[in-house]
Parts: sequence; C-alpha cells; structure tokens
Amino acid sequence: MRAKIITIATHKGGTGKTVTAMALGAGLARAKKKSLLVDLDPQAHSTLGLGLDVANGERTLRDVFNEPPAALPTIIRKTHLDTLQVVPSHIRLERIAHSLYARPRREDLLKRAFQPIVDSYDFIVIDCPPSLGVLTETGIAAADLVIIPSQMEARAADGIVDLLEVIAALKGENWDNWRILLTKVDSRKSVTNEAVMAALARWQDKILRTAIPQSEPLNQAQIERTDIFTFDLTSKGAAAYKALAEEISQHGN
Repeated sequence: MRAKIITIATHKGGTGKTVTAMALGAGLARAKKKSLLVDLDPQAHSTLGLGLDVANGERTLRDVFNEPPAALPTIIRKTHLDTLQVVPSHIRLERIAHSLYARPRREDLLKRAFQPIVDSYDFIVIDCPPSLGVLTETGIAAADLVIIPSQMEARAADGIVDLLEVIAALKGENWDNWRILLTKVDSRKSVTNEAVMAALARWQDKILRTAIPQSEPLNQAQIERTDIFTFDLTSKGAAAYKALAEEISQHGN
C-alpha cells in the first residue's frame, strides 16, 4: 500500500513545527506504522533532535536535489525506533535551495524522489523550513495532507492566508486536504485563547480535534535528542501527540 505523505508547513518559526514532525513520526512508529521522517529544513533540527549526526561527506537530503540526484534510499538512516527512519538534513541544503528556482518543475523534485520508496512505508512525514520558499513548495507538492501548526498567541492567523495561497497554487483551488493544529495551548490564558479561536473561526472545520498543550518535556526531549515518548511517556505532550497520531491514522479512512 502506498504511503500517506504528511507535510508539516508553517510561515514562521516557534510554532512547534519540528516538535510536531518528530513526535508525529515517532507516534506513528510506536503504533507499529512504518514511518519515514524527511527533514526538509536546512536547520536540521529533526535530524539532530532524533540523535543523528551527519559526518563530513555523508549524504543528506541535499544530494537528492543535486544534478544528477542521489537515490533517496541511499540516504535513509535508522533511528532508535525500529519502525521510524529518517532522511537527514544539513545546513548545506540551504545553499542548493537557491539553485532550484531555475530548475524545470522544481516543485515536483521531492515527489519524484519518493517514487522508489513510497510503497515501503505507511507514512512519510515531511518537516518543512519555517518559510514559504522553494523547499516548502516541494514538500507541499508531494503532500497528501498538509498540517499547519498554529501557536495559541496573538496574530496566530497571520500568514495562514499566505500559506493557503501557496497550497492552492501548487495543488489546485479545490484541494482542501489541509488541517490546522493548535500548539502550545495554555488553558490558563482564556482571554488569549478566545481571541485566537475567534481569529481562526473562518477555518473552524479545518482545525484538528487534537490540540497540543504547553509542555516543558517537549522542549527537554529535543535537548536530550530523543522523541517525547522515549523521554517522558507520561507527560501531557506525549499524551497529546499519541492522540494526534491516532487522529491522523484515521484521517481520510
């Protein structure tokens, strides 16, 4: 069966994008779903956050965008979870990204790279850069589902419109398989939460049931370079991402 490709995309940093990509990949893997996390962000936080180091000369996602491209299966790395693998990133990816603008059908580069492996996984999770540039375009073009993390703070809706315009340009005006994930939710900030929900009201039917609470163990797990389930299975963050993995597994079924 063909893998479901889930792209985590946002217009800015600090929304919990990488934490979501890592935890969703790990959550699906813990549910016995064979999963691949693709680190499309040159900051390589997903790669580092799962304890992987990239040695000098070692192939990374950058090599998939080279001419001629490296075959994606040659780049995939194992993790501490048996059913989770990673396509690692590196800051060098930023340099090659600028050259992609001149490439024909550049938005389909990642989608084409997936062809040899798309039947080997249940889920492929893509961690995009926190921008709307060419790398994010390739991630969106490849997606079956786009998840937009939205932090519960003032101006949370800012930029979602821009991202939706990119999605429409790449996937078509009628493609609506995108969802908003509320992140860093603090139930004590009731006034802020009400204001954010009012700003997001126009997309009410696109907001995922699962919301991610403010949870310090999520940050600590990144520092320890492991997933939230391995770091603290009893934390609120782990419970929320377990629920998210279950919701995503059922999405579209």
